[in-house]
Amino acid sequence: MKKITASIVAALAMNAFAFAGGDIAPVEPEVTVPEVVEAAPFPGAFYVGLGYSYMKAESDPFMLEDFDNVEISEGDITSNSLLLLAGYKYNQYLGLEARYTMNLGDPEFDYGSYPAVDLDGDMTNIGIYAKGMYPVMEALDVYALLGYGQVTIDTDLFGDLSESGFQWGLGASYAVTENIGVFADYTRLYDDTGFDGLLDVEGVDIAVDSINVGMTYTF
Repeated sequence: MKKITASIVAALAMNAFAFAGGDIAPVEPEVTVPEVVEAAPFPGAFYVGLGYSYMKAESDPFMLEDFDNVEISEGDITSNSLLLLAGYKYNQYLGLEARYTMNLGDPEFDYGSYPAVDLDGDMTNIGIYAKGMYPVMEALDVYALLGYGQVTIDTDLFGDLSESGFQWGLGASYAVTENIGVFADYTRLYDDTGFDGLLDVEGVDIAVDSINVGMTYTF
């Protein structure tokens, strides 16, 4: 009986203590879930550019019929040219770019050990490319160009010649400001045998490439 009475008294005392001092009851800690902020989508951007291009068409050794079948060693046609471009960046990794290159002065024909001669005419290229970009630093991107284009050589000596096909390039660009950037790249514009009857020689390997530098403006 004494044990039962003692247990009742103890239970009543604990209830009274909890009622009187409820403020010391255990409090579950609040868990704060950090708010997840999604990255803003790349808005896309149009850009235009202007640059300098050094174009070069070169071939294997060949026989030049117009010069009494003189054997020519690695004949080259070169041109200092103006490069115009326009493009659109879908995101920071992918874009689409169109280019047009035109000579600023007469192209020059260098045929082996003979003195180089100026050609009266034009040397141009037009192409459109998918542009893959990869940021390597905060303002520095490397990129690759893969596309299709047409090279045209229209001169007094060779006539109006053109070839179309796969073109590619590699380069890098640097953002000077939010809108202004500079770039440098190499492009292979043609690489195959023959060039639309160039020099009336069949089976001669001919390559056309260019080295380009310039500036772009992003809207």
